[in-house]
Amino acid sequence: MEMDKYLDTVSAQIRSVRARDMAVRELRDHIEDQAAAYEREGLTRQEALEEAVRQMGDPVKAGVELDRIHRPKMEWRLFLGILAFSILGLCLQYFCLYGVRDAAGDTIDYFVRQCLYTLTGFGVMAAICLCDYSLLGKHPDIAGACFLGIICVSCVSGILPRINGSYPYLKCLMYFFVPLYGGILYGNRGKGFWGMGVSAMWIGAAFVIGMGSIGGGFGVVGDALAVCGAMFFMAVFWEWFGIPRKRGLAAACCLFGAAVVLMAANLKPYQTTRLQALFHPEDFAQTAGYQQNQIRKIVSSLSMVKNSYGVLEQRGLLDFWNNIMIRNQFMILQSAVVLGLWKTVVLCVLYGLFFLYLFIMAVRERNSLGRMTALGCTLLLTLETVRNVLYNFGFGLSSTAGIPFFSYGWVHTLAVYGLLGILLSIYRHRNLVWETAAEKKAPGSFKIWNYVIRVERR
Repeated sequence: MEMDKYLDTVSAQIRSVRARDMAVRELRDHIEDQAAAYEREGLTRQEALEEAVRQMGDPVKAGVELDRIHRPKMEWRLFLGILAFSILGLCLQYFCLYGVRDAAGDTIDYFVRQCLYTLTGFGVMAAICLCDYSLLGKHPDIAGACFLGIICVSCVSGILPRINGSYPYLKCLMYFFVPLYGGILYGNRGKGFWGMGVSAMWIGAAFVIGMGSIGGGFGVVGDALAVCGAMFFMAVFWEWFGIPRKRGLAAACCLFGAAVVLMAANLKPYQTTRLQALFHPEDFAQTAGYQQNQIRKIVSSLSMVKNSYGVLEQRGLLDFWNNIMIRNQFMILQSAVVLGLWKTVVLCVLYGLFFLYLFIMAVRERNSLGRMTALGCTLLLTLETVRNVLYNFGFGLSSTAGIPFFSYGWVHTLAVYGLLGILLSIYRHRNLVWETAAEKKAPGSFKIWNYVIRVERR
């Protein structure tokens, strides 16, 4: 059978237009490579092509197999895990907030609103899941510039209301810069030190806009940019920029070391005090370390199996507890006070298993863009969770973001489900979104053909 006729027969079996085009391109490249090998063995061009086509096997069977493999497939285990944690989070908010409304006021309105936020978040997640995440790799510079530009203009123009001189409700939107940055890194592959420098400058631009326009502390913006920094080092380690690993890592360390020194030299007095209180909260018991000290006293008063209200009242901590209990970043501590410490430990273990599963899924992703983006989103959700859980037990710095699934707030909720939607999109399209032949030859990418296209040979 002639090569063109063979490819037409194969493509007729594949229902997805995108999978069809890419499969034909991959098959054509493979046949050409195999024919070239036969020509080197002494066959004529025509004989080599015929033999290469014959070795590919039955075109109908190959096309059916490709159609089965290369189509969108929902990652149902991840979806069900998200659903389970969403329900669990709402239940905890109900029992830990609404169940103690005598102390916190009538919080049923907060619970109803959070239910609506969660449903809206699911809608956002579903919409993003149905989109093709590989769009992140097309014109990433334009997408990143538009994203940061819109945030900057919205803040500088004054059309949005300020709260204590900043825009805390916009901070979580910076989380979406992480997947955009995955596309930026992907677009700078093979560009040497120029691409490396441009990628680092994007982090600087996001820092200036995140801290300057949005305002406020390092918490949320710092989490997002720390993850971008980790992604940058992963790209250097995988030699995405075409720079030898040792040279690239040395340059990256020098670059980010200089950035850290510059930031440290420009810290404001209150920021320096907060950092000192982080390590020695007892020295700032009435100022920056007050809340952390009080939280540690509450933790030391927790019961293993029942609520701890009686102990908190005896130790004079109930007033402080009532002041912080409706804040969105203290759900873990609230559950420990209301339900007992051991149930909260079980909850944290389940959290850990969920994020471990996310990391396993991200590492197994075969597409370079998908793998980098999935790792970035997973790192961000994990960092946010770990940092807030530690603060719930009196360690680390507080954050206005909260804990995924268990914190109140519409912007944070939508941001979390948006990132989860990107993860679902990556895994849903993992058998459909391939890298082109040129992309496969670029540094840091896998050879998709070796394990994506498997056809039975005669």
